[in-house]
Amino acid sequence: MNKIDEIKNYAQENHVPIMLDGGIEFLCEYIKKENTKRILECGTAIGYSSIKMAKCNDDILIDTCEINPKLVELARQNIETEGLTNRITVHQIDAVLFETTEKYDLIFVDAAKAQYKKYMEHFLGNVSQDGVFVFDNLCFHGIVDNPELTKSRNTKQLVKKIKVFRDFICTDPKFETLYYPEVGDGVAIVKVK
Repeated sequence: MNKIDEIKNYAQENHVPIMLDGGIEFLCEYIKKENTKRILECGTAIGYSSIKMAKCNDDILIDTCEINPKLVELARQNIETEGLTNRITVHQIDAVLFETTEKYDLIFVDAAKAQYKKYMEHFLGNVSQDGVFVFDNLCFHGIVDNPELTKSRNTKQLVKKIKVFRDFICTDPKFETLYYPEVGDGVAIVKVK
């Protein structure tokens, strides 16, 4: 078993949320097709998606933010094991507090779902001219479109926020949004006009 499969298994066994196979495959294909070079990731977890994205091309550079110190440590170990410390920088910080003047071709948001709009607003000035935002979990296991699937009040509130955000990026004329509900757990690619 290779290291990336070990990372994926660890995530599943320890309930660390990572992108679904269909979502990460779609994202990697997009990165290759668009010849993406600079990526910012909000929500490192254990480094799974950063590693997968970095391996799309040898010249990709990634900044990734994670608030949980235990996950930061695991991500850094995994990135080091994969020999990618020179291309992936893990910042231990809530992404909404991360300040940079860097311009990114792709800003991948897979962190606190209720904060997606805050992340987007915070990094609007960091998206390169032809760059995009990519958001994961916009279906949230089908619950966004079928809130009756959960009894949890907290989950109902969360999916309501996700739906409001999804409607915002799909209808606001400032954005050109491609929404793929069938990919992974619902993925959107958003270009700022």
